[in-house]
Amino acid sequence: MKSKYLFILTILFTILWMGVIFSFSNASSDESNDSSMGVIRYVVKKIYRDKDDSEIEKIVIKVNKPFRKLAHASVYFVLANFICSIVIVIKDKIKMCIIISLIVCFLFACTDEWHQTFINQRTGQFSDVLIDTLGALVGCFVFNMIIKKIRKSKNRVI
Repeated sequence: MKSKYLFILTILFTILWMGVIFSFSNASSDESNDSSMGVIRYVVKKIYRDKDDSEIEKIVIKVNKPFRKLAHASVYFVLANFICSIVIVIKDKIKMCIIISLIVCFLFACTDEWHQTFINQRTGQFSDVLIDTLGALVGCFVFNMIIKKIRKSKNRVI
């Protein structure tokens, strides 16, 4: 009975997370860029307290694009873990979990980029789909490692 509630909860979190990704994609280019630059600016100011505003702004501009691409990969890393969790409960096969998760994440990334083509100042880029899928692949790899570690610890004789 416990696993049934966990399964339902995982499905709800997965749908919620897909909604979060959709909401990020729903922002205009300026809104999205301003948000990421605001986060970077906050962190850079905390790290480099001795630098003036012009030096901080140079760092923010330099770090913005890699940060945004890392954010792409990160949200799909999380999504892949949610999907793997669902699949592992249904069919306790890690290879199937990884394959299904990668397919779902790839297709969701494709639809997400397509959705962005309808948003003011945004474009859909296949390179972002690849970055998202790479994030999902890393997420599946980490999920696989965690599952193996859990299974190994359960089989230990004390």
